[in-house]
Amino acid sequence: MNTRNTRNTRHTLTATASGMAASGIMQTLLANATPRIVDELAAPELYGLVAGSYLIASTVTLPLFAQYADRLGPQRIFVIGHLCFVIGTIAMVPAPSMPAFIAARIMQGVGAGAIAPAALASLGLLLDEQARARAFSQLAVAQVVANVVGGPIGGWFTDGPGWRPGLLTVLPLSLTSLLLATSLPTAEAPPQWWRVSLREQFDLWRIRSLRRLAGIAALVGMVSLGLLTYAPLVLQSLHGLKATTAGWLLAPALVGIGLGTATSGRLTDHRWTRPVSWALATCCLPLVLLPHLGVVAIALMGAGVGIGITFPLLLLDIQTAAPHDRLAQAGAMAQLGRNAGAGLGVPALSLWLLAGMPTSRALAAVFLTMSLAAVIGLAAALRHRSKESA
Repeated sequence: MNTRNTRNTRHTLTATASGMAASGIMQTLLANATPRIVDELAAPELYGLVAGSYLIASTVTLPLFAQYADRLGPQRIFVIGHLCFVIGTIAMVPAPSMPAFIAARIMQGVGAGAIAPAALASLGLLLDEQARARAFSQLAVAQVVANVVGGPIGGWFTDGPGWRPGLLTVLPLSLTSLLLATSLPTAEAPPQWWRVSLREQFDLWRIRSLRRLAGIAALVGMVSLGLLTYAPLVLQSLHGLKATTAGWLLAPALVGIGLGTATSGRLTDHRWTRPVSWALATCCLPLVLLPHLGVVAIALMGAGVGIGITFPLLLLDIQTAAPHDRLAQAGAMAQLGRNAGAGLGVPALSLWLLAGMPTSRALAAVFLTMSLAAVIGLAAALRHRSKESA
């Protein structure tokens, strides 16, 4: 690879990582600031829409922007996505009411729906399989680090200068992405490029291996968000810890996810990496219920490592199985699967808490259900590996 191509690849990776980090920081920053936001804007009944409106907007627009990224090249869609994200971020700062805030949040979600498939397609077009695996793991690490630092940033601004200026902290990352976006691949617009083809949208879903991988992505979404959602409840309800202490004890899970994503790119050539990562999550999830906090911390880290390894390699697998001119839409399939698993699976787990049984039994049922989901992921990974070997 010559010097110019190396520089373009480095700029592309920086642009995509900065963009994904901006959305990651905003996610946990707002999670910490939302109680103050809904109180100040006098709309506690709209609490769930602060996160929900963003998730819905990004999920709905993902397939559309993925199709356009494959037709026009990722660069244009990446730029459009960041412009939407920046406009939405700036509009949130002076929002006088909750409907105005939610409208700006939807604009952010539309931007995220364009950024993710364009970023993944760019790396797929520029890099070979081994380099792509390392790049995906670096993107995942950027997101994990962003999620970790976003919460304290949101807390500091909320308790100090106020949540409104805190929203602007992501703009340097978004502007960095925009400045480096010229390094992303582009393509000449085909005739009638603007026409949305429903048949093109569903063609990839007819490929059995891609459907299987999208299903595995749904399991990743359910287990990863389920762990981060219900582990604090275990620590507070079963161990009697305060919320702050429980938050600190959740750190091993985040560290584990970071370690898993960081090492996944180096493990892509090992045939048993995917099944072993699922097996690790399967074994560690039930151990979170044990009474010894030291064992719980180790179990959280082990489950995090297993989960952290899976998704970057899943992105690689789904792009490898897809046609080369449909990489953005293939990446969107993985994102849609993960969003569906997180958005539907995690609320479904809460049904155990509403079943009228003691809290300890309900939480045991929650974690055993997640462990069962990991077993299904293990079986699916083994089946996919055997099919690919054949």
